[in-house]
Amino acid sequence: MACFYEMGELDIPFEKSEPKDGNRFYTLRVCKDCRADWMQAIKTWFDTKPSKESCGSGIFVRRNGTSVEISQEEWNELNPGREPVRLRS
Repeated sequence: MACFYEMGELDIPFEKSEPKDGNRFYTLRVCKDCRADWMQAIKTWFDTKPSKESCGSGIFVRRNGTSVEISQEEWNELNPGREPVRLRS
């Protein structure tokens, strides 16, 4: 598996390679069974339509490189005793 984006936040041993054209790739060698599982995960991701509905909390966190809104309850579970900064539109 190869991509242009370094996915260090996954804590998976991607290897950096630089082909002759100067484009940097990050690669990961996987066995055949893992490749099949990965391909199924990509297909599931591709076929799943993202939810555009807001839960209304205004609490956004970063998950795997993107911002997602979470509920107050989820915030409390992840950050006991801390108050979130809220984004209001």
